[in-house]
Amino acid sequence: MEKAKFIKAYLNAKPFPVADITEARKLETARSSRSAKVAFPGNIDNVIVDNAQGETKARIYTPAGNGPFPVILYMHGGGFSIGSPETSDNLCRIIANTANAVLISVDYALAPEHKFPYALEECYRVALWIERNDVALNVRADQLIIAGDSAGGNLAAGVCLLARERADFSPIYQVLICPLLDLRTDHALKIKELKDGLFTADNSHRFIHYYLHDPDETGNPLVSPLLAESLTNLPPATIISAELDPLAAEAIDYGNRLRDAGIAVTHRHYAGQVHDFILFVKSLEEATEAAEEIGYDLLRVVTNSH
Repeated sequence: MEKAKFIKAYLNAKPFPVADITEARKLETARSSRSAKVAFPGNIDNVIVDNAQGETKARIYTPAGNGPFPVILYMHGGGFSIGSPETSDNLCRIIANTANAVLISVDYALAPEHKFPYALEECYRVALWIERNDVALNVRADQLIIAGDSAGGNLAAGVCLLARERADFSPIYQVLICPLLDLRTDHALKIKELKDGLFTADNSHRFIHYYLHDPDETGNPLVSPLLAESLTNLPPATIISAELDPLAAEAIDYGNRLRDAGIAVTHRHYAGQVHDFILFVKSLEEATEAAEEIGYDLLRVVTNSH
C-alpha cells in the first residue's frame, strides 16, 4: 500500500472500544490473525515459561543455523491491556531473521486483571529464565537484548532499569519502538492536533486506569522511565519514533537523556509516520525497512561484543 493511503486509513480507523476491554481484545486478536505472515526460515514455538511465581506463555523464534545465538527478550504493545505475541508476530519474524538471533516474545499478563508491577516483574522473570536455560535455548546469555514496542517499549525500558538496580543480568542493548515512557504528562497535551484511533485521550486515560493501582504511580520511574533520576549505566539503545505519533516527544527526550548520560543511542525518526507503524510490514514498505534496520543494528552489536 502507498504510504499516503496507509496513513489516511490508519488515521481514519474507528477508535478501539477500550472502555469494553473484552471487545477491544477480540478486535485486536481478529486484526492480528488476519495478517498475512512474513516467511521465517527457522522454527517458531509457543512455550510455557515455568517459575516459582507461576507460568508465562511465550513465543520463541529460532533462526536457521547452529547457534548458540544472541537472544532478544521482546514485549508487545497494546496499552498494557490488549495484544499478545501475535500482535507483533511479523515484526518479530523480521528482527529475529535479520539479526540472526533467537527472539522470545512474552505473552505477559494484561491489565486491569494484573496491575503494575505484575507485567514488568513477569518480563523480568522471563529474562532470568533465559539466563538459567541458555544451553537448552541454544542462546548466549551474555548477548541479551531487551526490546519492545509502545507499552512493550515501556516494559523494555523498565526491565533495563530493574537489571541495573538488581544486577541479576546485564543486557547489552535495548530497542525501544514508539515507546510509552511518560505516563505522568496528560495525554491531551501530547495529542495536539493528531488524530489516532488507539491513542485518543479517553483511551489513554483508560489504559492508565487499568494499569495502575493509583494515579500517583505515574511518577514512578518504572512506570514512567523518562522520569528516572539517572539513566547512567544502562545499555546502548536503538530508539524508533514517528512524526505523527503522540509519543514521539518522550521517545526523543529519552534518547537525549541517554546520550547526556554517556549512553550510545541510534535514533531513527520517521517523517509522516504514525504510532507503531512498524507493525504493518505487510502493508507498508517503510515498516519492513525499519524492522530490518533494527535487525542490522543488532547484528553490529553482537558482532562487536565478541
